[in-house]
Amino acid sequence: MKKVFLDTNILIDTLEERRFSESSKAVVCKGKEGNFVMYVSLLSFVNIAYIRRKHSVDEIYNDLTYLRGLFSVVPIDAEQLDTALSMRMKDFEDNIQLQCAKAAGCDVFVTNNTGDFVGLQGIDIMTSEDFLLELCAEELE
Repeated sequence: MKKVFLDTNILIDTLEERRFSESSKAVVCKGKEGNFVMYVSLLSFVNIAYIRRKHSVDEIYNDLTYLRGLFSVVPIDAEQLDTALSMRMKDFEDNIQLQCAKAAGCDVFVTNNTGDFVGLQGIDIMTSEDFLLELCAEELE
């Protein structure tokens, strides 16, 4: 079964009404249906709590608990940190996420910020919209 890593922005888009909310929600729904296994990093939970800090504590914890039930969570270890430090990508947080996806053996990294991942090899980088299009094409085969 395909292993799909979801970047933090996919989760934030799912919780908030942002530009890619519909396609991000659709990706999560497809994962819930069992079309693929969904992975996120532990860092995503920290990011979400920080980004949503203006919400009530109960709402934040409810959201995090709900999301925890949906995903396989990839820890961050020293090897991933060292690799992220050596790559010198523009956005360090993105690099940590990418290293977590690679460590989990994910086939696809879904993010709505593909610009920071141009030219990388070893894993497919796709927007939520492109990933949904690929899923539809695979279902038609």
